[in-house]
Amino acid sequence: MSSSRLRVGVDIGGTFTDIVVMDPDAGTTVTHKVPSTPVDPGLGMLAGLDELGITREIGFLVHGTTAGLNAILSRAGERVALLTTAGFRDVLLLQRAGNPNIWSLRSQKPEPLVAEGDIHTVRERMRHDGSVELELDPADVAHFAEWLKAEGIGSVAVCLLHAHRHPAHELAVGAMLREQLPGLSVVLSHEVAPEQGEFERSSTTVATGYVSRTVDRYLSTLVRELSARECPAPLHVMRSSGGICGAEMVARQPIQTILSGPAGGVVAVETVARTLGRANVIGIDMGGTSSDVSMVVDGAIALAAECDIAGQVMKMPVVELHTIGAGGGSIARAEAGGLRVGPQSAGVTPGPACYGRGGNQPTVTDAQVLLGRIDPDWFLGGQMKLDTAAAQAAMDRLAAEIGLDAGGAAEGILAVANGMMANAIRTLTMRRGIDVRDFSLLAFGGAGPLHGVALAEELGIEEVIVPFGTGVLSAWGMLHADIRHDVSTPFTGAVGSHETTAALGATVASLRAKGAALLAEEGVPAKACAYVVSFDMRYIGQEHPISVPMRDGEDLLTDFHAAYRARFGHAMPEAPVEFVQARLAATGRIGTHARGTSAAREDRPATTRTIRIAGTDHSAAIVHREALSADETIAGPAVILEAGSTTLVPPGWAARLETAGALIVRKAKA
Repeated sequence: MSSSRLRVGVDIGGTFTDIVVMDPDAGTTVTHKVPSTPVDPGLGMLAGLDELGITREIGFLVHGTTAGLNAILSRAGERVALLTTAGFRDVLLLQRAGNPNIWSLRSQKPEPLVAEGDIHTVRERMRHDGSVELELDPADVAHFAEWLKAEGIGSVAVCLLHAHRHPAHELAVGAMLREQLPGLSVVLSHEVAPEQGEFERSSTTVATGYVSRTVDRYLSTLVRELSARECPAPLHVMRSSGGICGAEMVARQPIQTILSGPAGGVVAVETVARTLGRANVIGIDMGGTSSDVSMVVDGAIALAAECDIAGQVMKMPVVELHTIGAGGGSIARAEAGGLRVGPQSAGVTPGPACYGRGGNQPTVTDAQVLLGRIDPDWFLGGQMKLDTAAAQAAMDRLAAEIGLDAGGAAEGILAVANGMMANAIRTLTMRRGIDVRDFSLLAFGGAGPLHGVALAEELGIEEVIVPFGTGVLSAWGMLHADIRHDVSTPFTGAVGSHETTAALGATVASLRAKGAALLAEEGVPAKACAYVVSFDMRYIGQEHPISVPMRDGEDLLTDFHAAYRARFGHAMPEAPVEFVQARLAATGRIGTHARGTSAAREDRPATTRTIRIAGTDHSAAIVHREALSADETIAGPAVILEAGSTTLVPPGWAARLETAGALIVRKAKA
């Protein structure tokens, strides 16, 4: 491998940390897996790099961090205080109207990340038009600063009324707090979420303050440790939008790393889809702890303007995902006379029973082992031997509870897990009015290819794609991501009115200047920069807008009606339309982008093993993926092994090795 030219992507998952090393000059790709270290996720990444012995040779390094996500999920973030306009103290407590659980007579809203006693107000009032109804009272800010000092609180979220349009008072509060309390982390709502909606803006600002110090400490420690290992490459971080940025830029908006790891998988789905010439692809990333469903529609990643993590609403561009607690390590149990799978996971410690580390509850992985679909002697490419007896003992206990034999219980576990994933796919596609049968299914993650065909059969999908390096595909995807910064500004008014038409050009120019400045700060040359402008639009009187990209020579209003019809099945061309928000995605292409790769062919003899599918035992061919020749077809029943994953080809289906080393699994021709 060439010195200081290696491109390294690292995805820190709940069970394993995946590492992909690309050498563009040599045209080689090396993959590696190590157990994750949940207490300090960076340790697993560093251990993996140390095992490979490549730290001094890295020219580009990107990773997906779970620091912010874990802080929110485990409620282990920084104690944060909220300062808001007098009279609006309860916005974050009231949240949105409606009951998220339609079966409950009592609505139980998620607990905010800020304690009720830590919400304070300041006397000020900025009107929506920018005029001042009540001047900011500095005495209130000074009193609040004294309270912060007495409480020892180091993080503050400031969200004042109409600050997303007119931030003068918010800026003044921030300046006063920083002057009176040096070292205080101050998050201003207009900087992290310049969007209308007091609850959404407050929730996003508080979440940012809650994770800011946690993410900063994590990244600072990781950068320091990499420097100590003489790593010459700056650290980049995957963002929830499907782009990357330098670690030093993350401190400004740490909340945008909340879906850092899954976003790498979505970029990988887009990259593989482009390589194979597939415009519409559904990705199912099944790891050890959870499964993420994503989409590529008309060749592009599907993005959403907000996300909900553990009940916390955050306004920011995110890859559109649906996540469920069904992974290889998901624990199966008898409950209320039925079989349940997840969301509890065995994790990496103790892990599934078959790991032989003290786990005694059956998991999805244990079920696959007992059904013969995972080779216990060649797990992780032979790095790990599985304990079949321990898996059998765990499954026997569950089987006795539900009145089945161990094989029936194992198949039941897989049926439940597959049903959960199929429903997750339906949920994501139905939101957009999409017919899932028009898509290919791309199955990846350590466990995804074992479930791919079963999901396709349930959903009526005719093609399953299993890409090269499927077990580490999220890390691989990060190496194909561009630098990306998203900026936005409120832009309101009726479409077609003289005022909005006159202001549109200036708004676009302002956003472009901001995006260009951020890319320049990242060191991206101007010729490598690209800008995409979009507008959130809606029919006047409606609440929720849809995003419409601005295209050269095309009419925004016509595009809006078309997008609305595609989403909801109808449109109202005669109804007036208004703008809500203007957005710009500024991207910068960096480094080389190898769009496809494959493993070197090795001579590995095929064997046979008995596997169980749908209650019937089959003699299945056991084939190593590295032994397949280009365009070679493997008819089911078969199990195709590779270092990070296993692909199941059931009877009636056949797998063929095609472009860029991708396995394409289709129904066999009669």
